[in-house]
Amino acid sequence: MKKKMIAGLSIALVIAAAPLANAKATVTATPLKNIAQKGGVVTFKFAKMPAKNGLYIQECMAPTTKGAAPTVCDSDQTTQAWVSAAKADIAQGATSAAGKVLEHPVPYFTNADCVHTTCVFYISNDHTAAADRSQDQVIPFTFAAK
Repeated sequence: MKKKMIAGLSIALVIAAAPLANAKATVTATPLKNIAQKGGVVTFKFAKMPAKNGLYIQECMAPTTKGAAPTVCDSDQTTQAWVSAAKADIAQGATSAAGKVLEHPVPYFTNADCVHTTCVFYISNDHTAAADRSQDQVIPFTFAAK
């Protein structure tokens, strides 16, 4: 009887822990409206980061299909950041997710006009989990008029 009870508890613990391993990171960004076109700064904060990989932040045009990944992003990567809670990633140059991460969005980049159209900060898994889209998030923002 005890063996069955222990086995049942073990299975329950594995099932309960599984969703936590795949939990989506919580990303907050401020401000998201009326960002200055020159010298604007957006502050990102992260919680519930993946344990085995980091995340990228990219400035992109909003995807045309809901739920799709953006296809037009800042190819110069001037607004891309690599953020992680993994010590190995931080040792390789990722910014620690434990603090604030500052990004400087640009109003225009190749094939994009973020002043007159909708742009987003695209959050995705880093290069070590590029095929895994479980962390994909789009956070819309706007620039202030000149």
